Amino acid sequence: MGEVKEELNNAINILSLKDTDIRLLEEKEGRELYFDLLKTFVKSGDRRWWWEDFKYESTSIDHFEHPFIHLKKIIPDLDNHVWFMVEDDQEEYYPIYDCSPKIITDLLQECFGFEYYMISKDKKWLICENHHSRLIGLGDLPNFANI
Repeated sequence: MGEVKEELNNAINILSLKDTDIRLLEEKEGRELYFDLLKTFVKSGDRRWWWEDFKYESTSIDHFEHPFIHLKKIIPDLDNHVWFMVEDDQEEYYPIYDCSPKIITDLLQECFGFEYYMISKDKKWLICENHHSRLIGLGDLPNFANI
């Protein structure tokens, strides 16, 4: 198990989260979705940092010390689950979780820093935080520029 996946498992246990809050996708489903999302959002194919080569215009915010604290203000719909993908270079592909956006801030507060991507299940928007503490958003994110 990769280091980030293990960190998330520990945070899930500490917060007593349920499968209805967050669930790691099974290997086959996760792999297929990873490559589908990669094809959807990244110009140059499989790469470590997707945010370096998005297919679509993006906007970034870099003036927050802890950007993830502001996610609830940005995510368009907190009631619908999202794909929560984490950069774990010890894994064959980045693990993807079916996740309630309501718990992501609490989850990230329990973890060491790592890059992650939140993607609407209909692929209309994507938000990521990179290792420069920059929030990057693309797609239908009406509140992104207002925080």
